[in-house]
Amino acid sequence: MASRKKVLGAFFAAFTVAATLLVPVSANAAPTGDLIFVRNQDFATFDPDLAQNDSLFIQQQVFEGLYRGMKDGKGVEPWLAKSYSTSADGLTWTFKLRTDVKFSNGAPLTAGDVKFSLDRATAGEGWGFINTAIGSVEAPSADTVVIKTKFKWAPLLADLGCFSNSVLPKDFGGKTAAEFFKAPIGTGPFTLDHWTPGTEIKLVANKNYWQPGKPYLNSVTWKYVADDNTREFMLKGGQADINEEPPAANIKSLQASPNIKVGIFPAAASNYLAFNHKVPALSDVHVRRAVSYAVDRAAINQVVYSGLGTPSNSFLAPGVNFYDPKSPGVQFDLKKAAAELAMSKYKKGLKLELLIRGGNKAHEATASILQASLKKIGVTMTIKAQEPSVQRVTQKAMEYQMTLTGWTMDIVDPDQLFTFGLTPEGGTNAYFTNYNNEKVNAAVKKGQTNVDPKVRAAAYTFVQKQVADDAFMAFTTNAPYLYAWTNKITGFFVNPLYSYHMEDVKKAS
Repeated sequence: MASRKKVLGAFFAAFTVAATLLVPVSANAAPTGDLIFVRNQDFATFDPDLAQNDSLFIQQQVFEGLYRGMKDGKGVEPWLAKSYSTSADGLTWTFKLRTDVKFSNGAPLTAGDVKFSLDRATAGEGWGFINTAIGSVEAPSADTVVIKTKFKWAPLLADLGCFSNSVLPKDFGGKTAAEFFKAPIGTGPFTLDHWTPGTEIKLVANKNYWQPGKPYLNSVTWKYVADDNTREFMLKGGQADINEEPPAANIKSLQASPNIKVGIFPAAASNYLAFNHKVPALSDVHVRRAVSYAVDRAAINQVVYSGLGTPSNSFLAPGVNFYDPKSPGVQFDLKKAAAELAMSKYKKGLKLELLIRGGNKAHEATASILQASLKKIGVTMTIKAQEPSVQRVTQKAMEYQMTLTGWTMDIVDPDQLFTFGLTPEGGTNAYFTNYNNEKVNAAVKKGQTNVDPKVRAAAYTFVQKQVADDAFMAFTTNAPYLYAWTNKITGFFVNPLYSYHMEDVKKAS
């Protein structure tokens, strides 16, 4: 085996990999404190292959992976793995596992568990595309995992840090998948106490957790409270400890409240206006460009996000590796919007429909701003609202004309978003838009299969410019993650990859 320093030296310029063991903390007393989240999403599943934002934050308290994103969101650090090496040809990756890790039922973590988990994840219908480069996974000894890739694959460590590659017990510990995910066993700091769909889910401290002295909390409960004002009242009244995603319009009120702290965390996240390219009018690039030029990004940022975000210029969010700040994107310009429309066969105007999530204040305000702008260039836009879960189904079925959507990066590399959102391998018809550009697909592949950061940067800069020129979507705003909590809570932090680690959080009595 060649050392990873020689084989992937250039790779470290793209993102940092910490290759040392975590420093254990000193043992503490038994966990104390019962923390309550309030959130506007109901938990859906413990299956990592099916996870969306409604579930993955909670899953990550139960399951862990070989690697995880660092606090700044720009690198990965070893987690259940402690080191790795690569072969001279860059196709064989050998990982050494920590030997002090146990599952919450007391069973030791072994390479067999990792092989089972990665094999399952690679075959997954939801997020399996993340592992498209993996050819085989072997477990030659209890603490050694060998991954062979089909070709050189720069994002592998980042991909292993994705929630979809969480490590589960081999063969689900002798249970069926359905049985296991009702009572999951993981290596994370917490384990399931109970889940009442539509109401709450409660996790309790994992007494077998491998980090000495953690978690500090006895339990964490996430309560589903759809109404924004009710969540704020519960936080201020002491019935909740953390409010997940309060509306931006409420931030000033929360900041003025005694005993309440507000977190405005930088986010590797983007908001988009998606176009269905199979709609006749939207198959015309000039129409798509006209609509994209008509998006008043500054107004959306000010009205919807209280000025806390920034107008977007790229499919990638700022802070993501290989984001190009010089990518021009398409910015608000009604003269250019009118000129683009005049180059289409719809120069006399047309009608379009925007699908939004009913009851979502951000969607409603964004739609109103867009509707007013489009009217000025002769486009009549109607607004159709659906219950959030129905809207997601409609979008995935591609039974819409335009819709509001978004993306939160789960890994430090563009690989996840570019594969999911642009290429056939993602299995989503380019984020449910029916977009397809072979030059873009080739550039994405070039970036994935080359370890030279300069080559990768050039490929991904091309991708960002080309999808903007094609008006594949309209890139609207990049907004921060918003949280509020009582001053009894310490140690709470959300990283740019939208994950938080509740093992580090304390609650004063």
